[in-house]
Amino acid sequence: MSASQYGAQFAYQHPDQQPVTMGQLRWYLEGMRHARLATLFGILAIFTLGALFGPLAIVQSKKAEAFGVPAPEGRVLGWVGIALFILWVVFFILYMALIFTLIGSLPEPGRTDA
Repeated sequence: MSASQYGAQFAYQHPDQQPVTMGQLRWYLEGMRHARLATLFGILAIFTLGALFGPLAIVQSKKAEAFGVPAPEGRVLGWVGIALFILWVVFFILYMALIFTLIGSLPEPGRTDA
């Protein structure tokens, strides 16, 4: 079977299913593009700025699902990246509070207690 024999509108035909048109194939490929971007942004959210790439991963996952392509890994990685970013910020705030507390408890120079 060649595409020219059945016309340009049919790109692929499985023996048990209806033929897939070029429009359906483009629709699916667009959904796959969004799913790949969701996964990429999710991985970047874990290893870099989760506050930036996490929401991008979630949005791209929703776009992929709007095209009929499931993208749960992008959504999960996005949420994990956001959670890790929040934990990092809390850790940083607690660390800075500890440093300022230790600096505040040091004796002042030049002052002697006799």
